[in-house]
Amino acid sequence: METYPTLRQATGVARTLSKRSSCTMVVYRMGEEKYVTAHSTDRVEGGTLESVYRDGYVVNTLLTKKS
Repeated sequence: METYPTLRQATGVARTLSKRSSCTMVVYRMGEEKYVTAHSTDRVEGGTLESVYRDGYVVNTLLTKKS
């Protein structure tokens, strides 16, 4: 689990990691200017789900924000 100051950085890392390591990565908003990229099995408390990535692509879920 890593923290980033911008959504763009967090989603870029999540996209890359999900593609290279064949895992599901999740991006959470933890507050203003604070985003967390975590594996789907990592426990993250207090965040809002921003996006989910698998194999380098965003996965739409019922919990992700619509842009």
